[in-house]
Amino acid sequence: MGTATVTGPATGPATGPAARSTAARSTAAATVLALVLAVLAALGAVTVAAPAADAASKGEVTGEIRPGGFPVKMRWFDADWRFLGSRKVTNGIYSISLPPGTYYLQFTDERPAYNVDKFAPTDLKVRVRSGDFVQRNVRMQPGAAITGTVRAGGKPAGGARVVAANSNEQSFETKANGKGQFAIGGLPIGSYSVFTYERTKTWVGRSTFVRGLRPGDRANTAIALNQRAGKLQVRLRAGGETMRETAFVTAVSKATGQFWTVKARRGKAVFAGLYPGKYRMVAPGVGSWLPQEGAIDGAKVPGNGGADLVSVFTWTKAAASVQGYVVNAEHPELDLEGARVRLFAADGRLLATTRSDSTGQFFIGGQLLTQTDVTAVVDPDPTNGSAYLGEKPYRCKFGATEVTGVALKVGTTTQLGEVALPYLPVEQQDGFPQNDPNCEAAEPAA
Repeated sequence: MGTATVTGPATGPATGPAARSTAARSTAAATVLALVLAVLAALGAVTVAAPAADAASKGEVTGEIRPGGFPVKMRWFDADWRFLGSRKVTNGIYSISLPPGTYYLQFTDERPAYNVDKFAPTDLKVRVRSGDFVQRNVRMQPGAAITGTVRAGGKPAGGARVVAANSNEQSFETKANGKGQFAIGGLPIGSYSVFTYERTKTWVGRSTFVRGLRPGDRANTAIALNQRAGKLQVRLRAGGETMRETAFVTAVSKATGQFWTVKARRGKAVFAGLYPGKYRMVAPGVGSWLPQEGAIDGAKVPGNGGADLVSVFTWTKAAASVQGYVVNAEHPELDLEGARVRLFAADGRLLATTRSDSTGQFFIGGQLLTQTDVTAVVDPDPTNGSAYLGEKPYRCKFGATEVTGVALKVGTTTQLGEVALPYLPVEQQDGFPQNDPNCEAAEPAA
């Protein structure tokens, strides 16, 4: 009642919102790129939560974290490692209620990074079923540690930032003390590239590679930054125009694999403290452009501490998008402004939302990927306190319309055409019927 269903929208070429009116992880470089993509996703991602599941359908997972006696934070992710939330664990006992599905729980020792006795992060895969209560205890593994001293230009580099990155898209960092001494504890087993950033951004050096750390290992290394650092300025473009959105972007040295992340503003990213040589960019999804990694045209940092100011990076991978118009089902010539439009994935996740403009038009862009069986739900958004849409004499209460079977394709705008909203039947108006005869649905033909 009050809901119409439309199947099989047409897909056409991208027209924009004004159409109606107008590699191998074993190498250090691959390790860095995978890590940077994960970091940029965390910095720039906007998570849209799925509709809340009924509490009664959830299951509970609980357990003891061993050994205890130190602060722990629990983070949880879905089956694709999308971050869902985090909380502190007290008294060494964790408990969490989740809708049915597969999840990863991650437990981290929250003691300072320089504590060489820290335990390594521990991941736990759990399967949650409706109404189930499951006990899964967690035993954390002793972490490895990397210690050492940083010198820049022959002198202790107090305040230097030291980052240890592994091939599992994890990074751990600390800051050197006034004597240039540093320690990074709580490291999982594996090999690490150790990148060092001098505080004044005057000196730089190649990364240090530490191989084969095992639980409890301690590796000591001396880091010498003896190369004068340079600068790089990159102009950011997308679709032939300057990219104006604010975003975190990363320049990766082709010579060392070391990376530098900065916040780009007004179409420009400025990097300082760089190793000489050529660079490539790792950029997040911005606006309706998807994440991209590629060459920075003309980027080459001089070896004498100078600056390269003429480089350009261009986003070229457009995301999928959806366009249509919301109209009055009884009077299709009347556009409806302010209607809510939501896109749901096949698994029920809310992908995006927008509202129709003064011409009834809506356009949904953002980071939409190729997928099928998407559902578009259009309604007056009764959560705002009113189901009214339209202008007098046809300002009426409306129901919802679902458009099912929507297919999205990267680089293409899927056209939904006119989405007609029906008048809300009198029996669904919660004691406030619309008495205006202009708001009555026509009788179906005999």
